[in-house]
Amino acid sequence: MGGETKNVPAFDGSGNPIMVQVAGDPLVCGSTPCQVWQQAWTTATAVGGEPKLSEIFATYQVLDDYDVPVPNPVTGTDYYAAPYPSQCVQPVADSVRWGDISSKTGLIENRLPLDYIYDATHSTTDCAVTDAVFLAAGEVWNSVTYYTEISYPQLIQEVSFGRLSLARSPEATHDKAFDEAITNLNNAKKIVLDASGRLVLTTDVYDEFLTNPDGSPVWLEEVTKTIDSPRENLAIYIKLMKDGNLITPAYERAPIQMSKNGGIPIIIEDGPSTALRPTINIELMKNMGLGSLVDAANRTTYYAKYDKTLGKVLVSLIPQSGYEQADGIIERAPSDVCSGNDLAFSATFLASAADKSGSITMDEIVYLNSILRINQVVGLSDDGTIDYSKNPVYFNFATNPYVYDRGNTFMNRGRVLSEPGGGLPATYDGLVNVLVEEEFNPGTWDDTPMPIFGTVFGSEDYSGTNISGFTTMADDDVHTINYIHTYQIPGLR
Repeated sequence: MGGETKNVPAFDGSGNPIMVQVAGDPLVCGSTPCQVWQQAWTTATAVGGEPKLSEIFATYQVLDDYDVPVPNPVTGTDYYAAPYPSQCVQPVADSVRWGDISSKTGLIENRLPLDYIYDATHSTTDCAVTDAVFLAAGEVWNSVTYYTEISYPQLIQEVSFGRLSLARSPEATHDKAFDEAITNLNNAKKIVLDASGRLVLTTDVYDEFLTNPDGSPVWLEEVTKTIDSPRENLAIYIKLMKDGNLITPAYERAPIQMSKNGGIPIIIEDGPSTALRPTINIELMKNMGLGSLVDAANRTTYYAKYDKTLGKVLVSLIPQSGYEQADGIIERAPSDVCSGNDLAFSATFLASAADKSGSITMDEIVYLNSILRINQVVGLSDDGTIDYSKNPVYFNFATNPYVYDRGNTFMNRGRVLSEPGGGLPATYDGLVNVLVEEEFNPGTWDDTPMPIFGTVFGSEDYSGTNISGFTTMADDDVHTINYIHTYQIPGLR
C-alpha cells in the first residue's frame, strides 16, 4: 500500500553510518550478555517491485598468521559482531514446485536460509543459500516421497523467460509491434475483452478494388480477432507501464528506423517512409469504455509532419500545409503514470506475451522490467546526476495501488451480455464456452458454457495489491489463457 515502509541502514547528514549499542549475538557474547556497536536502522518508503534485502548482522572470526582465531578482547569468545548489516538480495523458494517451506525454515515469504560471510577488511558481507539438507532421502513432502536428498539451493525459484525473451529485442522492434496493434485497434468497430482480459476486436473487411455505385468499397465480412500476438502484447505492456496510456506523443511519431539506413540499401535515395507513426483513436477507446487506456494530461488537437531533412517531427497548434491533423498529446507529462485500472490491463498484456503453459513470478516481473528499462537500474538520469546502477529506481506498484480481486474479476469476464458503447464497457456473464467431455460417453465433447472462476480456479478467491497482487493477477491470466487454448473451439479464441 502507499504507506508501506522498509528498513534501511541509517546515516547521518555527512553520510556516515549511525552506530548504536544493541544486545550482542550469543555466539559473540558467550554465556554473558553483552552490548555491541552496530549500524542503526531507519525506515524509508517501500517501493513494490524492488528486491528484498536481508537484514542480518553476520558474525566473523579474526585469524592470526597461523589461522588460529584471535579472541575477542571484549567478550573473550572467538567471534566478533559485524558492525554493518548484510543487505544481500534474498532468494526465495519456488512456491509452485515446493509450496510453503516456512515450517522448515521459520522464515516468511518463502525465503531461503542464507549463510553470511563478513569481510572485515572491506566491511562487506557475502551471502549464499545454505547448502543444508531440506529433505532427507525417503522423506515425504506435500504427499510426495523423495528418494534422494534435496538441499536448499535446489529450491531456488528460477526465472525462465520463454517467449518473454522478446524483451531483449531492439526498441525499434517493440515500436513496430506497438504500431501494428494500434493500427488494428483504430480499424475496429467494437472492442471487448475475452475471459483472460485480452482485447477482442471486431472489424469490417472491405474489398480492395470493388466499389458500390456510390463509390464506397464493397463490404466483404465482419472479422473478430483477439490481439494475441506475444510481440504486440509485450509492446503494449511496455508502453502502458512506462506512460500510463497508449497515446503516441507527437514528438515520438517519427518513422521507425529499423537500422541506420532504415533497413534498406543506402543507394536508394527515397529512404524510409516519411509517414508519421499512428496514434491511437482516443474517442473510439473512450466510446468502448476503455478510457483508462487513453487518459493523458494535456490532450489537444495538433498538426504534425515528419521533416526528412531535419530528421524530426515538426508540430504546430494551427493548421499548416502538408501537416497531418491529430488528436492526442504533443509530449508525455510527468503526471501520466501507470496506476489503477492500467495495472489490470498491464497484467493481461504481460500474460498474453508469456508462455501459455508457464507461470509468472515476482522475480520474473522485476527482471523483465529492468531489461525493458521500466526499472531504471543502469545508466544515468537525464541530467546526469543519478547513477542508476548505484541508486536503482524500481517501478512503484505501491503508488495508487490497484486491488486485485480474483472472484470479482473473472465473474465479470466471459461472454458478452451487453455491447460496449456510449462510454460504457461491455458487460459479461462470467462464463466461457469450452469443450467438455461427456461423463457417460467418453470421447464425445460438447461445446458447454463453464464458469471461469469456478472452473479455472476452483472458486478459490484471492485479494491483493502491490507487486504481489500484480504478479497473481498476471499469473491468473496466464492460466486462463492456457485453459481457453486447451478447451475452447479454435474459432472462438
